[in-house]
Amino acid sequence: MAEDIPVVPKAGSLLLNSGNIVNWNRLKRKPSQSPTISECIGTTFQAFINGSDKNELQYVTDLNCVHQKYKETVPKADRGDFKLTVKIFLCSLLPIDVLQEAVDKVLSELDVSFIETVIVAFPEVDNEELTLEVVQPYWKALETLVYRETVISLGLADFDKKLLEQLYEFAEVKPMVNQVNLESCCVMPKELVEFAKEKDIQLLTHNDPREKDGEGWDPLWVLRYSVLVKCRGIVKSKGYLLKAERD
Repeated sequence: MAEDIPVVPKAGSLLLNSGNIVNWNRLKRKPSQSPTISECIGTTFQAFINGSDKNELQYVTDLNCVHQKYKETVPKADRGDFKLTVKIFLCSLLPIDVLQEAVDKVLSELDVSFIETVIVAFPEVDNEELTLEVVQPYWKALETLVYRETVISLGLADFDKKLLEQLYEFAEVKPMVNQVNLESCCVMPKELVEFAKEKDIQLLTHNDPREKDGEGWDPLWVLRYSVLVKCRGIVKSKGYLLKAERD
């Protein structure tokens, strides 16, 4: 039996844009379900491969995979009607400039000049607790985005009361949101709720899983964006961007 020929044997970097997954036909048939990050990445990559010249792909070193059928931008004339929220999942503790890179990418792909809210989810640090010392340089980088008026407000994911309080005291731009994963915490801790109420920090819930590396690829960051119609409270657009590398 002949061995399968690799489709992109020379590719060492990957940038991926799923497009608006709200408009995926599969979601229209199952409105209560949403695809996982892995499904979005796999479907987008396959659509890109199917629409590309297989011979040319043998020599490509930098992949820019866009699900062209569903790629959308935010209408400039109606920008005031929408709220854009971005959640950046850091897959490892990389140099802080990855935050600027991820934000620049979503601004470019959606053709917007600012983001209402950016939320950052930090990776597990060798099964150790995340510390303020680790978070500080990333938060300063995020504050720079606010000073440049690229981002209006900042948030975090899965900070307990102790770390949230430490960051709040350190930060010049205070966190406005803290997402809590209810899979690991069925009820909001009382002390966290009290502190958030005192400091006017919005507590939200999420059930985002920690994604594993794809075979041979090291994801640097995954970004999810959602565009909400303010007056109607419905999601107009939602999608994923990804950057990954491999040796």
